[in-house]
Amino acid sequence: MDTTRQLAGNSRDYWRSTLSGISTLCVDLWGTVARSDNREPILDAQRILGYKVDTIDPKDLRSVDPAFLNVCLTTDVRDAVGFLRSVASRFDLTVNPSQVEQFQDVVDQESSCSGVFFDAKNALKVLKGRNYKLSLVSNLWSFPVDCLFAEDNLGKYFPEELRVYSFVEGVSKPDPEIYRRAYVRCNAHPGDCLMIGDHLENDILPALAVGMKACLVDRNRKYDPAVIPDGVLVVKSMEDLIDLLPEAPAA
Repeated sequence: MDTTRQLAGNSRDYWRSTLSGISTLCVDLWGTVARSDNREPILDAQRILGYKVDTIDPKDLRSVDPAFLNVCLTTDVRDAVGFLRSVASRFDLTVNPSQVEQFQDVVDQESSCSGVFFDAKNALKVLKGRNYKLSLVSNLWSFPVDCLFAEDNLGKYFPEELRVYSFVEGVSKPDPEIYRRAYVRCNAHPGDCLMIGDHLENDILPALAVGMKACLVDRNRKYDPAVIPDGVLVVKSMEDLIDLLPEAPAA
């Protein structure tokens, strides 16, 4: 389904009707709400630890080892030294002071290079004011989170109890379990939830699998419309949702 057709003419009325029962918005963080100008930090961590470095392609963020990625996303250790040692131990690796220093630089760089998309901040402000329950559902490690919440004031949109992070839950996308935990945490029925994300495989498909509705934020037209399932709303900006989601239904 073409992205331009989805929001043109009568389709706007269609989506307003389709989304009329939505009371809860589950929102992805990276690529949807927040951007990072840094390279993939977990790829850097894999390189620093010397784990399967022959498979790493600095120009391809997808070259990070899947097992290594999952461990990083599900390890709840909040300081850089402890985190690196915990991850290393899972792969029978040792950590030296030079590696700790390099990794701390990666963490510091990610925190300083992260920020919130303007369209996302504006949309969150408006939708929060319309009484939608907002839940943050994201794959991430812990380091840049405090920075984003402190500098960009995301906390006023996402109550702490509705932040569902892979490193806290011990489960990461695309496992549908993280989405089940999200709607349970929100005390909502999955059919009353709209998952908003920028990644088809990680955000959209597993959300559909548990019964949520889904909105793909495709700012740069990354996806061929042919690969997007019917019933998925596609927008170029989170601000498009302002026109499609009026006041949330009364509880």
